[in-house]
Amino acid sequence: MLLWLLGCAKDTALDTAGSVESVEPVVQQLDMEDPVDNTTAFAKMRGSLESDEEVVFYWHGYIYNHELQDPFAETETSYSASPILAFEGYNIARLEKISDTEYLMLSREITVYKNLFGKIIDCFDNRAVNAEDSEWVPVVHVQNDPVNFVVGESGYKEIGDLIVWDMDIFLAYPSPLPIEDYPQYSASNTYQSIELFDFYAERSDLENPELNSVPVHLSWVRKGQYLPWMKAGQKDGGLIYHAQGYKVLEGWDGLPEELKEWTEENAPDYKHAPERDTYGSNMTSWRYMKKLLQEGNYPTTCQ
Repeated sequence: MLLWLLGCAKDTALDTAGSVESVEPVVQQLDMEDPVDNTTAFAKMRGSLESDEEVVFYWHGYIYNHELQDPFAETETSYSASPILAFEGYNIARLEKISDTEYLMLSREITVYKNLFGKIIDCFDNRAVNAEDSEWVPVVHVQNDPVNFVVGESGYKEIGDLIVWDMDIFLAYPSPLPIEDYPQYSASNTYQSIELFDFYAERSDLENPELNSVPVHLSWVRKGQYLPWMKAGQKDGGLIYHAQGYKVLEGWDGLPEELKEWTEENAPDYKHAPERDTYGSNMTSWRYMKKLLQEGNYPTTCQ
């Protein structure tokens, strides 16, 4: 996906003699080592400086099965893995300014799982991950609400005219689905994952004082456990996600039609960002699965 550009052509104006002269665009020089400038640039990239403007990030990619090999086995051939699922989703957010170096991000997000032909699925054959008990299992699409954070000055690097924010997140905490209580759905008593984000924005856009929000390209890689609904139990291995995305300058209206239709039918509240901070734990796929199981709302079969 190419980075969306707003264009950098110079404005022109007529002088008193009727000739055309160049007018340099207004530039607000950024010092990325200054905490205030850094935070302002990050806010323009991740959201908008206008607290009532909802900003949408869209992503799409593939999921691969990553099985661990027997360390004592002899491997005669290498292989190139094929994806087992496609996925797409979005996050919709607002930023509320706390101070010159802090913003509260209020957001929620949807991700839907798709087959390799691009169709949203409700059933999954867990033979694709070589589960011990092979069966078709009901799919639980991602509906995370809230996904709220305080954001501010962030690490970055410069590549040519691009400012790149790289966020490497390593998580490990007690799993909401302990093995003793949820043996079919739990990979471990510890939830573990790695998420690697890169956000790319043009310095010229960030330095444009007329822009409260700027075009952004997103790259995302995730290494995680088998999803609870896959019913893979404590099988060695996990999933690798690889996705690309971008800030949708048209907001909700600019999302793919099928994704919008699914959201309107299944989670219409996700057309807008949260209005306030709930001051609770952020929702995750594991917590959402536990909620479904506790409430008896996870189906046992599917077609």
